[in-house]
Amino acid sequence: MARRIRWQILIAAFGALLVLGLMGYLAVTRAAVLHPLAGGAYVEGLPAVPQQLNPLLSDAAADPAAADLRALLFDGLMRIGADGRPELALAQSVIKDDAGQVYTFTLRSDVAWHDGTPLSIDDVLFTLRAIQNRSFAGDPSVSVVWRDVLVDQVGERSVRCTLAAPFAPFLSVATFPILPAHLLGQLEPADWASAPFNQKPVGTGPYRLIEINSEHALLNANPAYFGGRPFIDALELRFYASSQLARTALARGEIQGLGLPGSGETSLSATPRGDARHAIPLDSAVVLGFNLRRAPLNDQGLRRALAEGLDKDTLLKQTLDGQAARLDTPILPGWWAALEDPQWYAPNPQRAADTLDTLGYSLGPDGIRTRDGQPLALPLLTLDDPDRLAVANEIARQWRQIGVRVDVQPLDAETLRQRLAAHDFTMALYGLQRLGADPDVYELWHSSQADAGTNYAGLRDDQVDQLLADGRRESDEARIAIYRDFQRRWVELAPSIMLYQPLFIYTAPVGLEGLDIDQANAPADIASSHLLLGREGRFRGVTRWFIRSAREIQGELR
Repeated sequence: MARRIRWQILIAAFGALLVLGLMGYLAVTRAAVLHPLAGGAYVEGLPAVPQQLNPLLSDAAADPAAADLRALLFDGLMRIGADGRPELALAQSVIKDDAGQVYTFTLRSDVAWHDGTPLSIDDVLFTLRAIQNRSFAGDPSVSVVWRDVLVDQVGERSVRCTLAAPFAPFLSVATFPILPAHLLGQLEPADWASAPFNQKPVGTGPYRLIEINSEHALLNANPAYFGGRPFIDALELRFYASSQLARTALARGEIQGLGLPGSGETSLSATPRGDARHAIPLDSAVVLGFNLRRAPLNDQGLRRALAEGLDKDTLLKQTLDGQAARLDTPILPGWWAALEDPQWYAPNPQRAADTLDTLGYSLGPDGIRTRDGQPLALPLLTLDDPDRLAVANEIARQWRQIGVRVDVQPLDAETLRQRLAAHDFTMALYGLQRLGADPDVYELWHSSQADAGTNYAGLRDDQVDQLLADGRRESDEARIAIYRDFQRRWVELAPSIMLYQPLFIYTAPVGLEGLDIDQANAPADIASSHLLLGREGRFRGVTRWFIRSAREIQGELR
């Protein structure tokens, strides 16, 4: 009897080992696939309090927390896809005429507002005409484009937009949120600000607003969302008066996620909880602008010498701890028209010094160069901000080594803006925000914008003008070659120095899956542009985020 029991034990043990071995073999030879499941809640901190949720009354650049909420609540006719190009959203189709001046949008028929009212063409007509209204106080770049567009209804579910001239980036501007005419259409523009809609907006987006106050906003998944119900049931956005308070809340575990602009104070190292941190370039830029209208920076040779005397990589490492992406041309690397290697001037202090010698700038006993008795001293205006001041001082340090004196002059934001607009500067360190998804930089560098626009450098070049004008008229295929030629010409002229692209540092728990906000985490079937369009761009794939999942073993590993 005892012998039989021992054999039974041995057989059971052998069977258990065999099962474990088989399971181990499957584990190492088969791929485990996560299948998202609906459910769960996610809490994220915002280092600001939203001021105005109605897009007709608020510019996202001045109210980024409101922009975060609007990205979850509303949709436009179009949206920007993960590859950086416009794709259909509320529009089921869009037809462009051969001249590139007439766009006809046809609405989807399966969209309803959060209150259950079906989306109609009246909503589109109201929104587009509200943008054209003088009372529109939203994004000014949107207003500029839509102001002269003729908007007509053509059929029960179609709207025709006729442009005064071809404008290739038009579909990127058709992403503005469509608003409900049944809640706002009967109001005079003067009454928009007092409408109940502003306290509890109704949209068509993936999430519905349940509650909002000065402390948080609570949103639930929209079960009827045309793009598919989000997996995460509830999102809570908690508001904080400062970045430091938000970071403290994250460290204490009061929130699960947090996004902040990268700076010398923002570390990429893992948090004590082991959260994942993503660094994504924003559609913004910091520029060292030259004023080409006055001496000495109207000299192309001097500008090139200054370019060779500046090591951008060292600058970013010394001042921002690498929390920025280097830039070399006005076309951001995340845009589809960017050059892989723009051939910017390699840092070479000796060659820069030799060029200055050739230009007649002699090195004096104090280490500063002079010409005709005048020292090569360049005042540099900059924002009175720790990061910008650090960058400005590093520029001064590097150029001091080639005999150029830089006098750093910190200013408040409004004074800096006024000085730039009035062309009252020699050099200025300034930022460009929310440049969007399209590589159209006409307003920044075309000569028509030099006197009363945002071409602060005052660049006037016939070749640049022609390329930028063509870039607004041609198809995307032709535009790629056009903007690459523009970049090469811009580098040749060196009208300014593009320094860096700010990063958005997004901290999220390791259990939050489905993120596609950077190339390293994008699904294999999604081509990521590696560019965030505003901080709210992190929500572009929010319907695919998930916390709960089931594992399934399938396929063999090879």
